[in-house]
Amino acid sequence: MSKPRVLVSGATGFLGPSVVAALQNVAKVITLARKHADVCADLASPGATAAAVAAAAPDYVLHLAAMARMIDCERDPAMAQRLNADAPGEIAVGFGPRFVLVSTDLVFDGCRAPYAPLDLPMPLSEYGMSKAAGERQVLAAGGRVVRLPLLFGRDAKGRGATGMIRAAIEQGQPVTLFTNEYRTPLHVVDAAAALRQELFAERGPRIVHLAGPERLSRWELGNLLCARHGLPRALLVPVESQASNRPRDVSLVGTFRPERDLAAMLADA
Repeated sequence: MSKPRVLVSGATGFLGPSVVAALQNVAKVITLARKHADVCADLASPGATAAAVAAAAPDYVLHLAAMARMIDCERDPAMAQRLNADAPGEIAVGFGPRFVLVSTDLVFDGCRAPYAPLDLPMPLSEYGMSKAAGERQVLAAGGRVVRLPLLFGRDAKGRGATGMIRAAIEQGQPVTLFTNEYRTPLHVVDAAAALRQELFAERGPRIVHLAGPERLSRWELGNLLCARHGLPRALLVPVESQASNRPRDVSLVGTFRPERDLAAMLADA
């Protein structure tokens, strides 16, 4: 029996390589990104993106691609809408439950945590609003949504929550970490394994939350990372977030339970 063809968009981002690795043994993976991928396309171009997906002829689509930096979305809400909502909505048509959109805990306002999958999104930022709009479009097309929390793990490019901390410390630079924003951080490898499972669970829930094992602030996560690996905590600078568009607590709850505890995840971060 031949392996299913899975198109992974945004395959060159922080999460992408871990997802590709998790799928390699069970699927024929086709990567989609602007460059350095099996299929290169710009999601800002509707015609080009649709043509690229058609050429790849996938059985499943796992859509990771997004305009993910909040500051970029605030500067260009129209492009955030295009990349985070309209593009996945267009690609999802025709795939039904074989299309999975990776979304975010930042679709919530932080006032009613912890959040279950069927809780109503009430985003505060342009990023959250565009991702919530993408969820609506994908669900209307019959697709599914998997919301992720803050991701961390080793990364040579300094991406992810712990990668950013390590990169700053290695350069001897202070790193400011919020003390009053709470999430349920999850290691990128554990997230990828769970996404592999959810991708093929076509009869499962339409919306799924992948929550990490503990509710933490970035400040708490940074201190745990430094303690685990003997990194200098003196470079960690605690700050309170004052931004009105940043929710204070978007910790998630759901049916997913990672096999590893936080200590094991941090050992690999």
